[in-house]
Amino acid sequence: MLGKPIASYMKFFLILPIFAIILVSGCTGGSISGPGIVILNFEPDTATVSSGDPVQLRLRVQNQGTTRALDVRARIAGINLDEWGTFGTLLGEQSLGDMIGRDIETNTQGEIQTAEWNLRAADIPNNMEWTFTPIVKVSYDYTTTAQKPIWVVNNDELRNIRDRGGTLPSSATTTSQGPLSVYIEMKPYVRTGGEGFESVYDVFPVQIRITNTQGGTVVPGSFGGFGGLDGENYPIEVKITPPTGTEFVHSGYGLFDDCTSGVVIENLFKNRDADITCELRVTNPPLDRDQRLLTVEIKYRYEIESQTQMRVIGRERSFLI
Repeated sequence: MLGKPIASYMKFFLILPIFAIILVSGCTGGSISGPGIVILNFEPDTATVSSGDPVQLRLRVQNQGTTRALDVRARIAGINLDEWGTFGTLLGEQSLGDMIGRDIETNTQGEIQTAEWNLRAADIPNNMEWTFTPIVKVSYDYTTTAQKPIWVVNNDELRNIRDRGGTLPSSATTTSQGPLSVYIEMKPYVRTGGEGFESVYDVFPVQIRITNTQGGTVVPGSFGGFGGLDGENYPIEVKITPPTGTEFVHSGYGLFDDCTSGVVIENLFKNRDADITCELRVTNPPLDRDQRLLTVEIKYRYEIESQTQMRVIGRERSFLI
């Protein structure tokens, strides 16, 4: 079973040998979030209808994120479709396919798709009325990618910078726009180690926080093939790629609790956020200094919903004999 308390997940730190160091100054974090799929309209073609008369529910959605949404699906809830007569083609769930996101470079808006449900109003006794509240749930597979440039500096270069009274700037995290945001923060180093002088090393914690910002719900799905995991209520796939010339160090917390395993499954705590800390070791330090990218990619299935109302008025039915 993969589900575990967040506190027990992936205790990693950033480990570097004494001949290289990661320098952090100024602002150490940042994030950009934005919507993914947005419901533009969900409404009936008429707000009031008599029992047995046709009524159509209409949905319009748009991908306002910057990533292609995959396997977009819309389904009706809130009313029992067995109690509503249908005509034409009616599916409780409709597939909207993939939807292209907006392009920032060309200022092109994201793709818009529509869906329709043809119904016959529920049977209500004569001279009575009832207000129904249909709900539409729209789910989709999405990927959010975040990157943070990190300065890796040789010890001699670091000493020269400090002697001049200078510092290296720290760039904020850049994130593709979607319903989950990613925040990456570098902490000042601490000295740690085990027994013996040779096991002492500098540690730079890298803290990653993934946050649900849009009010929808992460749901188990088909993305990455991890649907319906036992104990994972709000599962996301997390892949953390170390900067060039570095490698993740095994934390010893288990097969699925370590960045070295490639892709791990995280669980948003109460559908709100997840915290990860990683450790790296520099294997190829620069001659003096350069910037290298730390990349975090998360994959997940996200669901949003909207509701509308329809007033149904009962009427006496006539029968031909």
